[in-house]
Amino acid sequence: MDLQHGCRAEYGPLELRIQTLAGINGFSVFVDDPRLEQRCVYEQTVQSTLESAKDYVVMRAREYLDSYEEPAAANADWRCS
Repeated sequence: MDLQHGCRAEYGPLELRIQTLAGINGFSVFVDDPRLEQRCVYEQTVQSTLESAKDYVVMRAREYLDSYEEPAAANADWRCS
């Protein structure tokens, strides 16, 4: 897949985002909680494949939900462009 902009997914109450980084082989991954005033609860730059970045941000989202004892979604349905 030739990713130009990034990917988004809903994961339970959270929004997951992956953005491409210019000039390096990597991604910025984000976990957003739209229920909060400061939506972004996790941000990290990772050097990996797109599939690994997806797995990584889902893992971080699951950890975030677990810390508040909220149920995690079964899976993330990614939309990429």
